[in-house]
Amino acid sequence: MPGAYEHFFDVMEDLGFFEHIYEDLPEDFTAVFEIARVLEDESNELAAKLRPVLTLTAPGRGEPPPEDRPDLEIIINDQEEFEAGLIRTPQHLPRIYNYQWLLPSQVFDHRLAKKELWVPYPREPRYFAVDPESDDYRPDRRKQKLYVLLDTSSSMAMKNRISLAKAVVYHFLKQNMKELGYIHLRTFDTKIGELQEARDTASFHALIRCVMRLHTLGNGTAMARAIRQAVDDINAMPQLSGTEILVITDGACALDEEEIRTLLGDGIVINTVKIGRSQLIASKSYIRDKIFEEDTVQHKLIDRLQKRETELLHLRDTAQSPHIRRRYDDSLRSTRQEINRQVDAMTEEIIVGYGHELERLSHLYIQVEDVELPGLFNLREEQETEIRDLFQQVVSELELHCSLDQLRKLALLIDHLAVLIKNTPDAELRRRFEELREEISRRLTECIEKQIAQGGGPLLRSLTAADRHDLDFLLAHSSSAHINLWRAFIWKLIAGLRKIVGS
Repeated sequence: MPGAYEHFFDVMEDLGFFEHIYEDLPEDFTAVFEIARVLEDESNELAAKLRPVLTLTAPGRGEPPPEDRPDLEIIINDQEEFEAGLIRTPQHLPRIYNYQWLLPSQVFDHRLAKKELWVPYPREPRYFAVDPESDDYRPDRRKQKLYVLLDTSSSMAMKNRISLAKAVVYHFLKQNMKELGYIHLRTFDTKIGELQEARDTASFHALIRCVMRLHTLGNGTAMARAIRQAVDDINAMPQLSGTEILVITDGACALDEEEIRTLLGDGIVINTVKIGRSQLIASKSYIRDKIFEEDTVQHKLIDRLQKRETELLHLRDTAQSPHIRRRYDDSLRSTRQEINRQVDAMTEEIIVGYGHELERLSHLYIQVEDVELPGLFNLREEQETEIRDLFQQVVSELELHCSLDQLRKLALLIDHLAVLIKNTPDAELRRRFEELREEISRRLTECIEKQIAQGGGPLLRSLTAADRHDLDFLLAHSSSAHINLWRAFIWKLIAGLRKIVGS
């Protein structure tokens, strides 16, 4: 995509990577930029597959406005306004009007069963016009309330899944920030993360930065607990009425489908992005329990056949005539064959359906394959030229003044080139990326040497004795082999300078 790197540093700022020293950032953190760049390309196959979830339409919001007539209204809901309505789901029971608890128990139970209890519901939000010429915001009433559940289990570290998930969240949040959406988010692995919300510019930026710097992943996937927590949050906060849930996960997990469906009721919708092809295999004990312990028509049929088998065994064993015993043996054989046929059919149904409960529960379910970054990035000579132009812009700034901004830009370019080198299959292009990274390292050396020659300034006065020792070593041994040392040192230097600037 021509011009993809024009706003590289702006995006890095947006992602919050300028604000944290290197040790606080996940490995290959700038890969998110490349994946997000791909998702913005409407002709890309992955972007096209994810488009339905990246452009979610909240239920009941109607059709999108024509392209030549933008929806120029935003939600204003400074104070909650409520109106009475009949109870829709058992989860709303704690919110019923208090006087109804005084009803006789039989009357209360009867009204609850017929959904005739009264509950306060928030009224439809009011909309007001905004400036149609604004570039920062394009309010859209179709996207207002969404609750994101982001899987942070250890398996998400495999095959670039967490980077893809972050890019999807980033793209999703940026789109909703323009449209003034109201977003809640929790992470989940074995534990459920803290509830975070975004409803204005500052909170959207804070949420984006929080998600981007996630790097500690936990074991396990507590999917059921995460969904229950999301439903509890939505039911506990009247202002979240009508919120959709978006699950981003790589995990296949077994859920109690009926329980979750009951929890969701008629008012909560789940949408899912499933990354990779992880599958869950039902254990023999689980299959046995499902076959012989549930209460469905098939289970009742198997139970009747088993009782019939027991009766035939008794009749055969007590029969006086060999001829009669042979008849009972034939009946036993037929009964057992039917039992086996029913068990095999149920086993196949359990095996096929096991682990796919989330798919059946989801209104929108998108399965995407694991991504291979070299093929996804599709790097070409144009990208190398654009990055080199970006570097030259920083160099021209360095000619005038060696500052913290220039240093952190060069440090970010070194990190990003490391990601590109790792994911560039073309040997010649990879070699040019490596040369560019060495050139940036030399520029860092020259910048600091110039500061030393001039007797130093804020840049050098911030150095401790240990820092100066490291600096002397790097200046004496500057080469491509020490680029990683340069990177660590520059980030350390930036952290020190930020303290000075802030004081």
